[in-house]
Amino acid sequence: MGHPQITEYELSLEALSGNEFQDEVSAYLQAVIIDFQTVPASPQGDAGLDGFSHHGERAYCCYGPEHDAFKKNKEREDAIVEKFKGDLRRLYEVDTDGKKLVVCENTEIETILPKKRKIKHVELIVNWFGSHRILSRILTAAAQYAAASQCRYIEIDATVTVVGPKQLANRHFVDEVMIARARQRIFIQKIEKRAEAVVLGNTEKFDKKMKDLREMVHGQKDAIDSLQIQLQTDWRMTLAFDQELSDTLPNVHRSFEGDRRRILTRVSELMVSSSMPWTELHRAAEIAFEILDEDFGKLYGMLIRDISSGEIARLVGECPVGWEKGEKLAGAK
Repeated sequence: MGHPQITEYELSLEALSGNEFQDEVSAYLQAVIIDFQTVPASPQGDAGLDGFSHHGERAYCCYGPEHDAFKKNKEREDAIVEKFKGDLRRLYEVDTDGKKLVVCENTEIETILPKKRKIKHVELIVNWFGSHRILSRILTAAAQYAAASQCRYIEIDATVTVVGPKQLANRHFVDEVMIARARQRIFIQKIEKRAEAVVLGNTEKFDKKMKDLREMVHGQKDAIDSLQIQLQTDWRMTLAFDQELSDTLPNVHRSFEGDRRRILTRVSELMVSSSMPWTELHRAAEIAFEILDEDFGKLYGMLIRDISSGEIARLVGECPVGWEKGEKLAGAK
C-alpha cells in the first residue's frame, strides 16, 4: 500500500479537470523543480507549451478532460491522443495537409524558450491514464512529426512520455500544503459545477436596480451590462456554496450564516451613509471578503473572493440594500 499522502494527492489529481488540473500540476511542478516556468496563454496562445524547465530542455503539456464528457473509455482515449498530438505538432512545427505532414511555423515559441536551446524531453501530463492504448498512437505520431520537422526548437531525437496522476504523485514528494491546495481546488471545481445548475429565483428587483442604474449613470451601459452579468455569476456561486455547506457541513454552514448577518449590518451602514450607493459596491465586496476570509480563508482561500462578490449581489438582488431611481437608497423591505 502506498503512502496515504501520496495516495490522496494522486486521487485529487484524478478528480480535477480543466484549468483546475493544469493549475494544480503547475503549482506542484513549481514546488519540486526549481526552474519550472509556467507559460501564460496571453497574448497569442501558449505555443503548445504549458510549462518548461531545465533551461528550456524539458517541456510540459497538460490535459484534464472533464470526467463526464465521455460515455466510453475509447472516446476518452481518442480525446487524449488528439489533444497531445496537437500539442506535439506545434512543438515540431508541422501540421496536416490531407494525409501529408507539412511544415507550419509556430511564431510564438520563439518568444517563450531561451535562445539557442532545444527541447530534449516532453512530458504529456493527463488526469486519466487508465489505458496503455494511448501510448503507441502518441509516440508513433511524435516520431512522424520529428521526421517531417525542421526541428528548430525541439531535438529530432527528443523523448516523449505520458504521465498520469499516479506517476506524478510518486515522482517527487507530497506535503500537507499540496494536499490542502488540491482539496481546495476539488471543492472549488465542485462549487463551480453546482453553480452552473443554480437558477436564480425572482430577479425582478435586481433587474430593476440595474435598469435604474443605467438611467442614473449615463454613457455606461456596456459597463453596467458587464457588471450585471458578473454579479449574477457570483450570486450563483454564493448560492451553490451555501447549498453545499448546508448539505455536507452543517456546523460550517452555521458559521457562514453568522458571517452573512455581519456582512448585512456592515454593508447596510455603508450604503445608508452614501449619496450614491452604487459606487460603494467594490467597498461592500471588500467588507464581505474581510469577514468571510477570517473564518473561511484557510479552508477555501481561492474561492472566498468570488463568494464575497456573490454575497453582495445576493443582498442587492434580495433587496436588503440597493438604490432606486430618484432615491438615495432603497432600504430593507
